[in-house]
Amino acid sequence: MIYISIAIVLALIVFWNQPVYRNYTLTTDKIQNGFRIVQLSDLHSTSYGKNQKRLIKKIDKAKPDIILMTGDIIDDIQDEEAAYILMKDLVTKYPVYYVDGNHEVWHYNTKKLYDNMSEIGLVILDNRVETIKVKGEEIVLAGIMDPSDSLERKQRAVGFYVKDELDLTGLKELNGRLYTILLTHRPEYFALYENYKIDLALAGHAHGGQVRIPFFLNGLYAPDQGIKPKHAGGYYQMITYELIVSRGLSLNPRLPRIFNPPEVVVIQVNGGLNED
Repeated sequence: MIYISIAIVLALIVFWNQPVYRNYTLTTDKIQNGFRIVQLSDLHSTSYGKNQKRLIKKIDKAKPDIILMTGDIIDDIQDEEAAYILMKDLVTKYPVYYVDGNHEVWHYNTKKLYDNMSEIGLVILDNRVETIKVKGEEIVLAGIMDPSDSLERKQRAVGFYVKDELDLTGLKELNGRLYTILLTHRPEYFALYENYKIDLALAGHAHGGQVRIPFFLNGLYAPDQGIKPKHAGGYYQMITYELIVSRGLSLNPRLPRIFNPPEVVVIQVNGGLNED
């Protein structure tokens, strides 16, 4: 009986499929006090209980000041209703900003998706910047849309179009005085992001590498990064900015997550004068 109990506990640890918190604390001298971000990514229309009750409860307990979505919230194959239920609830309580991912681009009616999200109340950062206030702090949000949005782009170097989109945002015209966050679906273009005046980039897409082995392997395979992806999920200190890659929230029974539970990313950004 004890061996069966141990086996059950191990299986729960390895294949745990309910959202966990992934917490990060950042410090910058560009703000005075601080604010809290919840990053949501790669939901792929997954449902966490009736009316998304379990996921919404998890998000609310984190007490975010702002919610930032980094793509593939809606899937191109799965019914999108569960994603809309989540969005409709969140916009009543928090400012919600969004950039798309490749699966939203692959949807049969992408324009309808974006129209629906705008009507719900999400702010879509389609290759542009917004200067906003969060908990009294003035910051800049920038967002780029996924580059896989046309046959022409698929036929040419996608990286070229990512640069185009970054240029369209107007990031290069900023003086860098305000704390600036870039929302992007793809972490694999990390080197391009170095050329713009950002302090933090948030990305998804990699799904945590699907299979992880704690302390040894941070991801077996990720789209567009391949085997043993360099940026599968977690925190990365880049040369000019900080990068956080969400391991996402999707559940697919055909692709079990191993040592890789879905996650709600919670980022506390503290002012440089804070001691904690």
